[in-house]
Amino acid sequence: MPIKCQLQLRLVETTHNLLENMAGPIPFQCLDEKFGIKLPTWALQSNDSKQDVGVTKAVFKTFMNMGSLMENDGIPQYWDSGKLENFENIVYRQISENICNLGVSAQEDEDGFAQRDAALKHYFQKLAALLKEKVWALLKKNFYCTYKSISSRMSRYMRFNLTLYFCSQEFSDCAWERVRHELLRVLQVILLENNV
Repeated sequence: MPIKCQLQLRLVETTHNLLENMAGPIPFQCLDEKFGIKLPTWALQSNDSKQDVGVTKAVFKTFMNMGSLMENDGIPQYWDSGKLENFENIVYRQISENICNLGVSAQEDEDGFAQRDAALKHYFQKLAALLKEKVWALLKKNFYCTYKSISSRMSRYMRFNLTLYFCSQEFSDCAWERVRHELLRVLQVILLENNV
């Protein structure tokens, strides 16, 4: 039986491995995209035992944010759905088993949770905005491509081939790949800070 209110590092490691292996490396067409989102690693690190409570709460909130991100639509179809489901289940398990960490109290100025929480919240908001922006760009592109294929005076064969060529790229896949790799970085920091 799992111990409540204690991060199970074995599960964090499993989560990392599932996320890493649910798809291959970043697709070639996504390598040129720049996202400019920087992980506030300090928010998941502790300098002394007084800050451990703040870090524990920050890790818990990180799992909550991960769960929220993965609830979005548009996850690439080529991701392994079984690994994705296992990943989500473990994230939700970590949340449900560690919700009591938010009730742990310490001096606010000692654990630094408010600053950690604000930095992580900003980071995850940027990731969510990236997904929304890329999905919106994909919808606009698909509308444009459909309009162009209908209004064009080209032969039917040529319209189909050009539409297929220009409109087959899924911009949201690149955003999801970036989010996946950012979440891998987050899990790596958690594992490194806990000497795994």
